[in-house]
Amino acid sequence: MGIEIDSVEFSSTDEEIFHKKLKEETKILKRWFDEEMFDTSAPKCGLELEAWLVDKDFIPAPSSDEFINKLEHPFVVPEISKFNFELNSDPHNITNKVFSTLEEETLEIWKKCESFAEQMNLKAMTIGTLPTLRDYMLTMDNLSPQKRYFALNNRIMKLREGKPTVLDLEGRDELKIEHQDIITECAATSLQIHFGVTQQNGPRYYNASIVSSAFMAAIGANSPFFYGKELWDESRIPIFEQSVNLKSFRRGDGKFATRVSLGNGYVRKSLLELFIENFDGHPILLPDHHDSDPEWLDHVRLHNGTIWRWNRPLIGLNKNGKPCLRLEFRVPSAGPTVADALANMAFQIGLVHYLYTIDDLTEKISFEQASENFYEASKKGLDASLHWIDGSKRNIQSLILNEVLPGVKEGLKAFNIDESEIQKYIDDIISPRIRNGMNGANWQKAWVHKNGNRFQELLEQYYSFQKQNLPVHKWTY
Repeated sequence: MGIEIDSVEFSSTDEEIFHKKLKEETKILKRWFDEEMFDTSAPKCGLELEAWLVDKDFIPAPSSDEFINKLEHPFVVPEISKFNFELNSDPHNITNKVFSTLEEETLEIWKKCESFAEQMNLKAMTIGTLPTLRDYMLTMDNLSPQKRYFALNNRIMKLREGKPTVLDLEGRDELKIEHQDIITECAATSLQIHFGVTQQNGPRYYNASIVSSAFMAAIGANSPFFYGKELWDESRIPIFEQSVNLKSFRRGDGKFATRVSLGNGYVRKSLLELFIENFDGHPILLPDHHDSDPEWLDHVRLHNGTIWRWNRPLIGLNKNGKPCLRLEFRVPSAGPTVADALANMAFQIGLVHYLYTIDDLTEKISFEQASENFYEASKKGLDASLHWIDGSKRNIQSLILNEVLPGVKEGLKAFNIDESEIQKYIDDIISPRIRNGMNGANWQKAWVHKNGNRFQELLEQYYSFQKQNLPVHKWTY
């Protein structure tokens, strides 16, 4: 979805041509799997961090186009609204001090973003949902100018037959609003973690990532307030799902598959199953066809980019032109700091490997239980109770501290991550965050419960801690 497209409007002929090319490329992809053509070199990781621009009063500022153009950094790119931008990283081998390296590189870019924003009398913030965002700000005038976003909006509204976006959330407060567009998606900013896999280990890692999703939603929750209302600890999960609510095929349980979801079940034998599901089950959203080499799989990748599984398989080509596979973990919220983001990344990678090593994981936790865990954790954060592999239902804080953290550390050691990295990100950030129950969502709620709904003041204090890159468990309120 990051690549610009050529048109905003599409005809039925465009759809037919795109479908034909998608079918041809899906056959090529199947051949790659049949012939085991994928890269098997050392796994790599990388990240994408979505962010906000706000003015001096911490109100969303629709200035990202000017900001990105002035910054002129190849790793800082547009997002769906003029309030947002995205920061990217290079891929790195998962070994030694990879997380410290990524933190240093990300901080260097982030400080440039902060500096350029301040030159524009703005501030750059990394947070899941922005509490000062209001309904009147979410108009098509504030959609980013790139064609792909207008096309995406037009196509979703057309396929929904003009039915509005309905956001319906209930937590401590209740919210129900309607929009005649999908720009509410901009309120769900995330940390996206890329994790290289092989054809052979990909299915098991993918299934492990589904089970990991509840843990990641809880430890990284940073979205408790939307439109000034206290909703889910990770409100961006239902916000994104409801903003792009578009039914696809009917699943075996009678429910409809949707474009944004945890998925429709575990993988059985191959990640190819997910791309076959894409082709057979999901309507084409952006039929932007062109005459590229079919071996580049441009149409397969564009179609896959419009199906937002919370753990998404990706196809790429390495620098030698060899096909490669990776998983994109989309559950963690943006922020609160770069240090917290890298700790979340270390935890995610260690956790996925730990779950990968559990025999019969998908029999011990059914997909339905994993899904229930995910939405429970998104709603209640560190107060959630989860189905676990021994058949019990456990408090997530106790479960992480007593069983999961040792497994995460072993998972990181399996990648030859330095002990100093494990100490820095797991022992010194994740562990006290869980012990203190102080993720981003709980800090925001604690601040408001003490000081009232003074969201601009909340964000002022949030920003001061973020500028110090101080992990959230050390924040005061």
